[in-house]
Amino acid sequence: MKLPQILAKFLLVSAFAAVLPVAAQPLVQDPRAIVIEDVSRGDFITTLDALKKQLEIDGWNIVAEINLGARLAKKKVAIPGGLVILELTSGKNAVPLLQNEDTRYVAALMPCSVAVYGMSDGRVVVSRMNTGMLAGMLEPWVAAVMNTASRDLDETISRALAKSGG
Repeated sequence: MKLPQILAKFLLVSAFAAVLPVAAQPLVQDPRAIVIEDVSRGDFITTLDALKKQLEIDGWNIVAEINLGARLAKKKVAIPGGLVILELTSGKNAVPLLQNEDTRYVAALMPCSVAVYGMSDGRVVVSRMNTGMLAGMLEPWVAAVMNTASRDLDETISRALAKSGG
């Protein structure tokens, strides 16, 4: 192998190795920041029912309800209190993005998921992706729509928790 080829390979490997430590670092200080969790003061069923009712009142469409707790129980995996995932859409937010071919890529992020689950200490948690944080990585128009949807969903969850005793 000639010296220029050896030098070129060395530079390529050096350049790749130089970015490895950066690639291994988390994008945020708190890796859990990508998820928002709210604790309910209500029990599991009361929280889930209040959330489903509030979602409907606020114009969200529940396209799927996945009782993952029941599915796991069949496999002898116990989730204290339960675990249900609600898959949601919001036409006012999703349709403009899906109609436009330049922004249709966000379909991969749909539908939006909200999980309600129990903890071993009796707490009931409502969690969802921090789409406001994710929006900051997207183009401005998409980010604006996602921020609106994120704020709307946060407000819906707050109202549901207030009604469920939390």
